Amino acid sequence: RLRQMIEAEVGPQVIGMVHTVAAARAFLARTTPDLLLTSLVLPDGEVLPLLGHLRRNGRSDRPQLLVLAMSAEDPRLMDALRHGADGYHTPERSVMSLVGAMEQVLHGESPISPVIARHVNAHFAAMEWGQSDFVGETQNTLRLSHAERLLLQWTAEGYLPGEVARALRTDLHGVGVQVRAIYHK
Repeated sequence: RLRQMIEAEVGPQVIGMVHTVAAARAFLARTTPDLLLTSLVLPDGEVLPLLGHLRRNGRSDRPQLLVLAMSAEDPRLMDALRHGADGYHTPERSVMSLVGAMEQVLHGESPISPVIARHVNAHFAAMEWGQSDFVGETQNTLRLSHAERLLLQWTAEGYLPGEVARALRTDLHGVGVQVRAIYHK
């Protein structure tokens, strides 16, 4: 059904479909799609080890990883983002927004909802950032920038992406790219 919905839209082309993590590993050994769309759990297990494997040797741009979660409250969704997922889609959003999320991820952007912004904020707030002899606090590339903290705060408070973009003096694409940078951190 999902394949039919995607192919009904102009643009995306489905080049393969598998139903297990083992089959996904075999498929990805033969080809590298632009986008991997996956549920968080498949019949033979969770996809987190597969996501981690795809991102293990540094961040690879391909395939882009979009996960399907039952809810933005699913703790496995945050785990997927920590394991390298570039974006997500939940059933609360429309089928049309799934194709939009796919296109957004393929354009280097990532979606974010208020719930996920709160979870990401909590993740970074819980991090213990000790001083390093090698990198000063202001140069630590894993810390959120002031603009990234504002983006998360405003999104968590329910501001719409356009409002966040105007406040940050950027456009919607810029916000999506900043969200992707936050997920990468």
